[in-house]
Amino acid sequence: MRIALVIVSQGYGGLERHLVDLANELARDHEIVVFGDPSFRTKLDAKVGLFSLSAKTWRHNLFSLWRLRRNLSLFAPDVIHAQANKAAAMVRSCGVKAPVMIATIHNIKNQTRPFLHFDGVIAVSRAAQARLQHSNSVVIENGITPIERISESERSKLRRTWVASDEPLTIAIGRLVTAKGFDLLLEAWQDLPGKLVIVGTGPEENTLQTQQKKLGLENRVIFAGYRADVPMLMQSADLLVMPSRREGFPYVLVEALHAGVPIVATDIPGARDFLPAEAVVSCENSGALHAALAQALSNWKNLKESYAPYSARARDKLTLKRMAERTLSFYVQTRARC
Repeated sequence: MRIALVIVSQGYGGLERHLVDLANELARDHEIVVFGDPSFRTKLDAKVGLFSLSAKTWRHNLFSLWRLRRNLSLFAPDVIHAQANKAAAMVRSCGVKAPVMIATIHNIKNQTRPFLHFDGVIAVSRAAQARLQHSNSVVIENGITPIERISESERSKLRRTWVASDEPLTIAIGRLVTAKGFDLLLEAWQDLPGKLVIVGTGPEENTLQTQQKKLGLENRVIFAGYRADVPMLMQSADLLVMPSRREGFPYVLVEALHAGVPIVATDIPGARDFLPAEAVVSCENSGALHAALAQALSNWKNLKESYAPYSARARDKLTLKRMAERTLSFYVQTRARC
């Protein structure tokens, strides 16, 4: 099958990672070309082709639309698959056609008009699908390859970096931006046991560190910056917290479930599907977040055992292989409908 994946974005957030992972996995058995920013070349498998489509282009740029149509027509794909709103809008506007036209919606959007003209739409969460008015849509959650497990000695060594053996280690991971809600987490962290380690960098770092000092949390909250060993950190922690104001279907949630670390999260897409009800709280509510964290940490030594069924389910359902297989199946089912 010849498949064109179209994306008008750059960097390596959830959207971009989804595109790269899907392209590389599909390229095992199919001819894949990504129409996207040249920066993707370093992350794509050598078997995946790449046509340049700058992430900085305006969606109504006539030259970019003409070039997209021309290059898609030259490739003559069996499937055109647009990733997110901007790519969906450009594929629609350029007027190109293929036997199967698919788009993926990655976030909860009020405006879903760009997706209505596709033969089928994939949503990465039930919450994103709920906003669609489309007769042929399916939920296919993000998936990952199994993470490498660490030994108990490695886990203990990592924990000792921050906490003693008789106190819990809680971690939070993400870009330090307003959407991730780390300011709410700092408000909620007062009087909770153990240490909180925040992993990540971003434009809100100075503001958050000022808040940390104002709340007197210098000795109980650690800003660890960028870390390349996130899967190992997850396995060493006793609890992971996701205080986000908004998300798509976050990879941090998927990775944490695979790692087997207990999770407390705000009501972001995927949380209610894969976590116990008491671990999910309303967004922008530091009081509710504090209560859920306090409850979890009151029994921190036994948390992993109680979360084991949730982790097992995620390791079965949220895999890259399953994500790619379900995507291919949706292509075939949609072709049969056309």
